[in-house]
Amino acid sequence: MRPVRWSAPARVRRLSMVAAALATLGGLVACGDLLQEPDTGIGKAVVRLEPVSGNAQVGAPGAQLGQPLRVQTLDFDGEPAAHLRVQWSVVSGAGEIEPRNSFSDADGIAEATWTLGASDGPQQVQAFVRKGQPVIFEATAQ
Repeated sequence: MRPVRWSAPARVRRLSMVAAALATLGGLVACGDLLQEPDTGIGKAVVRLEPVSGNAQVGAPGAQLGQPLRVQTLDFDGEPAAHLRVQWSVVSGAGEIEPRNSFSDADGIAEATWTLGASDGPQQVQAFVRKGQPVIFEATAQ
């Protein structure tokens, strides 16, 4: 049996078809977060976060607040949603939030610790999940 010899344009077409197929397959495999449902439209979507504790605290500039920030993830039916990634970020005040990502427990609770920025005054942190509205926490450094 003789080997098939492909012309340069035919090889390029075949390679581009293989690359397109692999890109499509990679997109199917890589969709969604590690512990969060991919966006298939089939599963229940988290529709809201509810603040649980940690809002309206007062602390020294540059100091860690006494209470952790806590939110509850709720699904479409208002039931706690476990194992969802909650992202935390500083909105104002240049402080730090740890961890930047936390996962909701069996009761839908996720938490983070907030260290205020070095300046006096109001500061803000937000918590959010994909497909949900963020929750804003406020604190005052003084």
